[in-house]
Amino acid sequence: MPATITKPKTTAIRREREREARRQLILGAAKTVFAERGFLNASVEEIAGRCELAVGTLYRYFQSKEEMYVSLLFEAMEMFRQAIEAARDSSAAPPEQLRAVWRFFYDFYREQPEYYRAFMFLRNEGLRDAISPDVINEINRRAGMNFRLVAEIVQAGMAAGLYRPDLDTRGVVDVLWSLLMGLVQLVETRRNLGAPADMLETRHREAFEWIECGLRTKDSPGETTAGTK
Repeated sequence: MPATITKPKTTAIRREREREARRQLILGAAKTVFAERGFLNASVEEIAGRCELAVGTLYRYFQSKEEMYVSLLFEAMEMFRQAIEAARDSSAAPPEQLRAVWRFFYDFYREQPEYYRAFMFLRNEGLRDAISPDVINEINRRAGMNFRLVAEIVQAGMAAGLYRPDLDTRGVVDVLWSLLMGLVQLVETRRNLGAPADMLETRHREAFEWIECGLRTKDSPGETTAGTK
């Protein structure tokens, strides 16, 4: 094919790649600033300074800090969806699928702690003033989808006779998520107060073992805890 035809296409691809790289640079800076300052106290100017760009440049990619926050939140939710679906669709037994999801929760926090701080903003009273109702509805939709995926794993365990038949599957997922967020908050609070904060891995493992004891039927064989985080 003549170069005069392929060159514009190549240029367009390069520009799109550069634009995405710049967008990720901005989101990386926003994630750090939100984690350090909190969403309400963060400013576009501070985010621009962190990634060494002019404020006007940021507005070419995002209309507001709210849009940056929502982009980060949706990005994290998508990572969760992919990991949960991979666990659910694996050939492992439901208890091991649920264990894989729980392990992902820990690994994700260890590798991306800023995302968890973004999740924590969802409990802030200023949320509805800062984000539009349509966006809040989309957050609820995506979160609900991820919760349903985990609930399907619990339901599969019930159908296989491994989990108690009287379980409230959504309640199980609520407890799992609450446990994780509570453990993360406890560790970060202790760290801020200068107290030892290196027990998350142990508590994370123990919490799943305790939850699993409550899920299983009396005659269900227990799963090994080796390798659980």
